[in-house]
Amino acid sequence: MTANSDRFLSAFGSIEHYLRTLTGEPKRTRFYTLVDKAAETNAAVRRYADDLKEFADLRNAIIHERTDEHVIAEPNDMAVRQIEHIQHLLEHPPRVIPVFQKPVLSMQAVDPIAAAAYAMLTHNYSQLPIYDGPDFSGLLTTESIARWLGRCAPQSLVNLEAVTIAEVLACHCAQAGRNYRFFSREDTVFTALEAFQSCEQCGQRLDAILITEHGGEAESLLGIITIWDVPRIYETMEERIGAEV
Repeated sequence: MTANSDRFLSAFGSIEHYLRTLTGEPKRTRFYTLVDKAAETNAAVRRYADDLKEFADLRNAIIHERTDEHVIAEPNDMAVRQIEHIQHLLEHPPRVIPVFQKPVLSMQAVDPIAAAAYAMLTHNYSQLPIYDGPDFSGLLTTESIARWLGRCAPQSLVNLEAVTIAEVLACHCAQAGRNYRFFSREDTVFTALEAFQSCEQCGQRLDAILITEHGGEAESLLGIITIWDVPRIYETMEERIGAEV
């Protein structure tokens, strides 16, 4: 065995142990089955399922030796780096906190829409969490403001200081529905990425993921992930956008 083979088999063994622990499957369970079983509940495994199965094929080629004791296949440097990287991500998946921990500006539903629009312009925000006292009311977006203004266009001039955020939200919710999700601080960036992707595939719009301690709407906000943060999710996983095949 060479150094590359040793490193590859060590990482593969760690991944296999992790999958068995995650699924509770016995040692006789095939690796492909372990991957499929774990993928049912684990977003990171789902993301790398095809890679893991290819690694299993390479592992089988490595451990079956020829009669002259030379291995049939030898992993190159890239394969070793890749499996070690995936091993690390599976065993230590990046959490949404602290990656996306930040102060989150919010406003009250009774505030005038003029104040919200000015705050979004000043801070260059596209989304703004809105509360009715301590209760979460919805997510105000630049798109929802634009749609509301469009509905007002045929009417007389609108006094933006007299219109509340609640009125604009009511118009948006009637047209677009829920455009946000709440995550706990322990959720992973893999789950966050899947949330944006699944909504896009279903033709829905997910503007932001709001992060609290346990994922409850009544809890204080710890951070936010917007659609514009998706590139940072890929960076966290050390992948280029579009690198998947």
